[in-house]
Order: sequence, then structure tokens, then C-alpha cells
Amino acid sequence: MIGSVTRAELKPAVDDLSGEAPTVIGHSRYTFATRNSQSGKGIDMAERYVYETLQSYGLDSVTYDPYPGVKTPNWVVYPGRNVIGQITGTTKPDEIVVIGAHMDDVPWSGPAPGADDDASGVSAVLYLAREFAGKSFDRTIRFAFFNSEENGPWNKKYGMNYGSGYYAAQAKAAGENIVAMISADALAYNEGQVAEMHTRRPARATSVGDAAIFTAWRDAITTYGITGLTPIKHPNNLNWSDNGSFWNNGYPAVLFIEDDSAGRYNHNWHTTGDTVSTFNWPFYLAMTKSLVGVASHEAGIIS
Repeated sequence: MIGSVTRAELKPAVDDLSGEAPTVIGHSRYTFATRNSQSGKGIDMAERYVYETLQSYGLDSVTYDPYPGVKTPNWVVYPGRNVIGQITGTTKPDEIVVIGAHMDDVPWSGPAPGADDDASGVSAVLYLAREFAGKSFDRTIRFAFFNSEENGPWNKKYGMNYGSGYYAAQAKAAGENIVAMISADALAYNEGQVAEMHTRRPARATSVGDAAIFTAWRDAITTYGITGLTPIKHPNNLNWSDNGSFWNNGYPAVLFIEDDSAGRYNHNWHTTGDTVSTFNWPFYLAMTKSLVGVASHEAGIIS
């Protein structure tokens, strides 16, 4: 599966979602101009695109996860849908590994291609779902595509009403045993080779599970000889992605991302300049290969 990660495998979904090329959704041609969570048709079509794509892979299940949204004193988050694909585990089905990316983007008005943030993550997770389909794993794997990430679902007061905040809160209420969550958020831009996982600080007992995900990722890079990236752990409590929603609900989680340090992050994020033309393709392929490796072993690949 790692050897099959190529530009030809990843580029079509990125092109589709960022509006580089028209795509087909529900038997009709559609060209994305934006996927922001307030866009109405734009984000609805993104949800449908991911749902229909997952359905074509032959997973055990593909479902919409609708959330109610919320009106706060300062902003409104409209109702929307996460999309969840699942491969049920063979020997430990009650232990769940979540591999996530977010479908929405910004700016809030005008064109919003969102190629790196986060069509790159969506395409990588779609690749995992396609390649993992039909294989056996000890644990259950959920390929989670979240909406409204740009609305901050890690907000402890309101976030449980939308996006990954809603999903994680519902999982906790149902007593689900999520043993690892990886948020793949912006994987394709880099001026060097730094790849990062953000975890909670070691002073927190809950950080042990986060650190174990990083160790599995680092070991997969070494074991499978994946070159072109340098894995770095940042135990800094950075919750500015869907990992924060899972931390709020007591689950081990990490933010998997390109170099986002001051001065080196992708300055095209949240602008009309976030297009596929800015991608560092060798780096993006290495990031996706490493995600295949860590996800396979977190889930306990059997055959």
C-alpha cells in the first residue's frame, strides 16, 4: 500500500475539491468554488462527493453523521454533516482507530480552493480507505471526514454542536473506545522536510496515548524506509484542529501536519492562493506513505 502512493492516486481528489477541474457528483458535473461551512451548496456538494466516493470502495459501512449546529452570541454554525466510512475490526472490533480530515475551507466569501487546507488531508484519507478496503484489521477503522473544522469545534462551550466536536461528544456519550485519532490537516506544502505531530504536554496523564501514536508513526517511517520527511513531535497542547475535539472527550489524538512553525507555515492557508500549484509533491507523497504506515499498525493489520 505504501508503494502504491503516487501523484496519480492523490491528485484527482485534490483537483476536484479545490476546483482545479470539474467533477461529477450525483451524476451531474460540478465545479467547486468554495467549501466553506456557510456556503450552502458548496459544502453540501463536498459532503456528497466524499460520501459517494467512499461508497464506491466497498467499505463495511458509509454513513452521514448530521449535527445540529449552534447559534452563539457572536457567530452561527449551520447544521451540517460529517461523513464516516468504516472497516469493522476482526478480533478487537470495540477498539476504534479514527483517521480524520476536514472537508470545509475558508475564506468565508469568494473563491476558497483550500487545496492544502485540507483537500490534501481529505485525498490522503480517501486513499487509505480505498487501499484498506477488503483487508483485515484487529481494530475497527473509521475514516472520518469532518465539516466545520474552520469554526473551531474544539471550543468547549459550543463545539459539541458541530463537526468533530459533535462526533467526539457523541462517541463519548455512547461509551465508544477510541484508542487513537489522527487529524490529517495540511500535508502538501513544505520548504524543507519537517513533518509534525502535535500532542498534549507530558505533564498530562492523557498525553501517553498521544505520544504512543507519534512513536508508531516515527517507527513506521523507519521500518518502511520512507524518505523525504523528518518526523518531529510537538508536545504543546495545540488543539487547533479536529484532534482538539477528541482531547476534550478524553481520547488519544494527534494533529498530523506539515511544518507549521512561525515563518515556515503555508502562508496561502485561508486565502485564494491555497491551490494545488503550491504543492511539494515529493513531500506530500512521503506524508501520505507515513500515514498509511501508522494507520495500518494502529489498526493492527492482519492481511
